[in-house]
Amino acid sequence: MKELKQTETATMIKFKDYPFENDIKRALGELGFKHPLKVQEKTIPLILDGKDLIVKSQTGSGKTAAFAIPICEKINAAHESPQALVLTPTRELAEQVMKDFSDISKYKELKCLALYGKQPMADQRRELKKNTPHVIVATPGRMLDHIENKNVRLQDIKYLVIDEADEMLLMGFKEQLDAIIQKLPKERVTLLFSATISDEVNILSAQYMHDPENIEIEPEVASINKIKQVYYGVDGLKKVDLIKKVIEREIPRKAVIFCNTQEQVDNLFEILRKWSSSICAVHGGMDQHLRKEKITLFKRGECRILIATDMAARGLHVQGITHVFNYSVPFEHEQYVHRIGRTGRVDQRGIAITMVIPSEMERFRELEVFLGYKIPCKGNVTNRKPKVEAERPTAKGRFKLESRKGQKALVQFSAGRSNSNLKANDFVSAIRNNVEGITAEDIGRVDIKDTVTNVEIFDGKERSVINAFKTKKVKGKLLRVKKG
Repeated sequence: MKELKQTETATMIKFKDYPFENDIKRALGELGFKHPLKVQEKTIPLILDGKDLIVKSQTGSGKTAAFAIPICEKINAAHESPQALVLTPTRELAEQVMKDFSDISKYKELKCLALYGKQPMADQRRELKKNTPHVIVATPGRMLDHIENKNVRLQDIKYLVIDEADEMLLMGFKEQLDAIIQKLPKERVTLLFSATISDEVNILSAQYMHDPENIEIEPEVASINKIKQVYYGVDGLKKVDLIKKVIEREIPRKAVIFCNTQEQVDNLFEILRKWSSSICAVHGGMDQHLRKEKITLFKRGECRILIATDMAARGLHVQGITHVFNYSVPFEHEQYVHRIGRTGRVDQRGIAITMVIPSEMERFRELEVFLGYKIPCKGNVTNRKPKVEAERPTAKGRFKLESRKGQKALVQFSAGRSNSNLKANDFVSAIRNNVEGITAEDIGRVDIKDTVTNVEIFDGKERSVINAFKTKKVKGKLLRVKKG
């Protein structure tokens, strides 16, 4: 279990000094756990005491073990009923967390089960009834399916863990979370773990947690020092050639290339696989078994470079990733933090390289404001540089940039912060999937206001967008749309 192996001594306290059962101590010893990491040292005693916790901790800090160890300790193995429920945003993370629970509790003989989509419901139903698990790790959608079909008993749940809460809400799981939590016992311990604490996360905690304690774990090495971050300015047509050259120069031992859409993953893979045989790709539209096979190849090192969407790579805990490439600037600032967190894990260092085309430059500058620091430019291979109109903060404290020459128009959708839970990537995905002839380069800034959202569309394609969304929906919602 390489992902759980401790490689950093955060304190002189030893796991053998904790009041754990011998079965738990034995498993921790075999896994290489000697001293708790900072997040484990702060949270384990509080979880053992039954406290609700909101924990802000970066990816790779050891947070899974921070909640898995005390929960395994507290579960009654003789009572054959689900006693802990862990909700995660993706199938890959669900599998990883379930494996961690199984490894920690193997001598205590707890039964753990992962539930997620694209697996037969009937098989999961049989497993729930035949081999009743003590710990269920599930994605919200599939967990709700089993609850509605009365396939699972929840009356004995004593621990609820919401893992990667920020990502869960970003992916639109709020309604499913509400429905699941309302079916759980009121008397329980609720643990919320997140890399960032957004307003949405705070609202969720206020709804369902009882007097929670807030714990913020500062990284042992600041991310800006631990992960070298740079960007290249590049024209869209030159991105593929540039990323080839950068990979040849960097010679990564293991790297992930992040794309914003499934189509982008497929297109880039088709090009790069002719250039190198050590490349594989995953995204949410692929068959689950194929995705697992490709990720296994990547973990083993048989594929050196993995091309992936954010959703497919969420929960990807692979040691030895030296480089992260952002083929496109992510639409949500938090996604950038999660992406680069695939490298520089625990005691390692890494490199994060972002490709920025002219139409993405304003979004990239806003990302820098969010991060609180400038990312240095490694090179600029654009034919034209974005023109800086004003080197002064706007009303929102951001720099106003003319991100792309040529025709630009705003398309306005009748949904904003106060009347919907739609995110920027929801609008972009809907436009890309429903408007013929539009590419990622044709979509600029997505500005979500109070009751409306304005989307920049380039090269005179705004009319096509407006016409398409007279009948098409954005994440299941039919919206009014007009030229902004």
